[in-house]
Amino acid sequence: MTLSGVAALITWRVVGSPDRSVSCLEDDLAEHHLCLETVREWPSETVLWVDARKRELWEEGGVAGSVLVNEHENWDEMVASFATEVFGGGEVKRRVVVFCDKAGCDSSKVVADRLREEMSRDFGFEVFVLHGGIKALEQEEKENG
Repeated sequence: MTLSGVAALITWRVVGSPDRSVSCLEDDLAEHHLCLETVREWPSETVLWVDARKRELWEEGGVAGSVLVNEHENWDEMVASFATEVFGGGEVKRRVVVFCDKAGCDSSKVVADRLREEMSRDFGFEVFVLHGGIKALEQEEKENG
């Protein structure tokens, strides 16, 4: 056990800390999934961020202006809050970007699929899943200081 710890320390000193960045190639992503770089190309007023994590995580470190919609709480109540935001100011947000904890998190896909099926077709907005989830947003924040 001690030997493996020493080996890990030596490796870290020689190679450096592990790369924890969120890499993203849209050509490799599933349908309706996108990279943060793409979202940043859109005018911010056209985007509504949806946090599909548990309420505690959203309250502790949610994205400013995001709305909570997850599969763990009362769907109808959360969709009512979502609707207020997506239709706010009389202008429909054109793009909804759903995120959760990390890449591969199923919650964001479940929420995005449900919003797409129940609302987006009727009201004319698109719904996407952010590759990398909150980790991609946190990485961007660290890089931009």
